[in-house]
Amino acid sequence: MASRSGGTTGILVALVVFVVLSVSLLAVSIVLYAGKSSAEVAANRAQSDLNSYIDSEQRDRPETKLLLGADGKTLFQNLTERQGAVSSFVLGDANADIGVMRTALGVAADSTVKDSMRKLQQDRDARAQEATSLKAKSNDLTKEVDALKAKLVEAEAARESAIAAITGSIASYQQAAEGYRSEFDAAKASLDQSRTDIEARFSSETSTLQSEIDDLRTERGVLDSRIGALQRKVDSTSTKAANPAALVDARVVDIDIKTGTVFIDIGSNRRVVPGMTFELFDDAAGIVAAANNGTRGKASIQVTKVGDTTSTCRVLRAAGARPIVKDDVAANAVFNPDYKFKFLVHGKFDVNSDGKPTTGEADYIASRIREWGGEVIVSETLTGDLDFLVLGVQPPFPAPLPSDATEAQTLSYTDQRNARESYDRFFQTASDAQIPVLNWARFEALTGTVNR
Repeated sequence: MASRSGGTTGILVALVVFVVLSVSLLAVSIVLYAGKSSAEVAANRAQSDLNSYIDSEQRDRPETKLLLGADGKTLFQNLTERQGAVSSFVLGDANADIGVMRTALGVAADSTVKDSMRKLQQDRDARAQEATSLKAKSNDLTKEVDALKAKLVEAEAARESAIAAITGSIASYQQAAEGYRSEFDAAKASLDQSRTDIEARFSSETSTLQSEIDDLRTERGVLDSRIGALQRKVDSTSTKAANPAALVDARVVDIDIKTGTVFIDIGSNRRVVPGMTFELFDDAAGIVAAANNGTRGKASIQVTKVGDTTSTCRVLRAAGARPIVKDDVAANAVFNPDYKFKFLVHGKFDVNSDGKPTTGEADYIASRIREWGGEVIVSETLTGDLDFLVLGVQPPFPAPLPSDATEAQTLSYTDQRNARESYDRFFQTASDAQIPVLNWARFEALTGTVNR
């Protein structure tokens, strides 16, 4: 019994020990397995980290083994040193990356340094060829410049030779010019003497002619007296007025004060035409005064509408203190329904009062005379049937000629003198023949013309 109890106890102890050992082994196995799992996780993580830098296939490449070398440096050290060497070689900065190098070198993203170098070499070769060509051209130009310099030297020598020849010729020309000057002075002295002789002869001939003129004037006076007697006989049998400028052509028959319209007692039956002008006076005595001294009437009117026996007129000019009234008389020295007056227009006129008399303004007066039924005579002398002489501005006497007057000055002097003598001759002849003489002011006053 006791043996059985002891054996049972041993079994139990052994069983307990086995269980304890089994539990211990299980615990150790669990601990070891847990450690293995952690080691595997760490190993996998380390392998993943290594692969992020370089995988197993890349580690076995020859270039990788070459980078490792036998110097004991790591692959990262070798790569960093090589990258720094390349950056230093390219830009002199070990820290520059590839982007900085491309920007600094101007290399595009799709190009390489080799391509850029090749292009630079090609450009260099082209520039070298161009430089060679330019050098050849420069050499050619240098040769041309040398040739031109040689020609310039030859031309300079030729110029010096020509100057010497011309200088010799000038001396002979100077001698000839001095001779010509002497001949000219002698000719001028001869001409001056001839001019003095001509002037003396002209003065003598002028005196002779003046004497003849005086004789002719005396004879003309006798003839004028005879003509006057004959004229008085003609006037006694003629219906023409002694002074045609004093004729009354029409009378005012009515006035419209509101519109300023004036009606006169002549129309188409007396050959009145639209546009004709008349000067209004109180009576015929005013017309005579205007003919004598150019005094204007009380108003100037212009025909705007022509009836059979009357005409409608507008007022061109009026004197405020002297109103137009019925029975005022109207006159236009050019107009006469029964007779065509003859006018001779001579000289230059200043119709527009600009102080510059012209022949064009004389043509304007002649055209008005023709429009109003008068006849313009073109002549250098007064005719016996002339009714009016219309004279322009009196030409001034020309200034005396200087002793050294040119041909142009002499011609101008002659023209001015002839113009003044012609004017005076016309005026004197008309006065002697008792032909009415009208200047522009009297023509305005006797025709109702208003300054244009």
